[in-house]
Amino acid sequence: MNPVQQHFDLIDKTINSNSHLKKILSRSLKEFPPFFQSKNAVIFNGDCLKILCSIPENTIDMIFADPPYMLSNGGFTCQNGKMANVNKGKWDKSNGFEEDTVFHNEWISACRRILKPEVTIWISGTYHSIYQCDYLLQKNKFHILNDITWFKPNASPNLSFRFFTASHETLIWARKDEKAKHTFNYEDLYPPVFLSDWPSLSLSSALTPQPFSIF
Repeated sequence: MNPVQQHFDLIDKTINSNSHLKKILSRSLKEFPPFFQSKNAVIFNGDCLKILCSIPENTIDMIFADPPYMLSNGGFTCQNGKMANVNKGKWDKSNGFEEDTVFHNEWISACRRILKPEVTIWISGTYHSIYQCDYLLQKNKFHILNDITWFKPNASPNLSFRFFTASHETLIWARKDEKAKHTFNYEDLYPPVFLSDWPSLSLSSALTPQPFSIF
């Protein structure tokens, strides 16, 4: 069994009823043939704005968004120890600051429409796009709860030797209604995982500046 099927089989076992899902996606399923569908999960492959518009307002419990990072700029990176082009496709190419901002604002406002008042949205991104999303979340009256650093100990090295290595992504967690009470499963965070628990990472070399001579 492939990993995708295993993942959705787990969802089907976790969720007891799919009646709520069918009700919410009744219009979407009619207008957009699913790319994949199981008992309690559906994947659509299409224009996200059109699909979001087909979902009733105030019906969704949480959104995790991983929008284009606009990284396809003709540069290069390192893959499997070799230099590789960063271009992923037209969908990941920046159209300039103004047009990129309009794009992010469209899908963020569409997400706001379908979220319930007390629920949250997660957005993942790099410095190429995440700050625009942060600004637009606030412009669309979301309340920022946290920004979380996703540290990547195995990030691709910087081959140009002109910048720091981009070794993290940022996740923004925001609530739709500032005065609503969101869900936070605090107990599930324990026991916490610290950097010192990672055998492959040396805290002294990673976190402590080393002295050097400037003369």
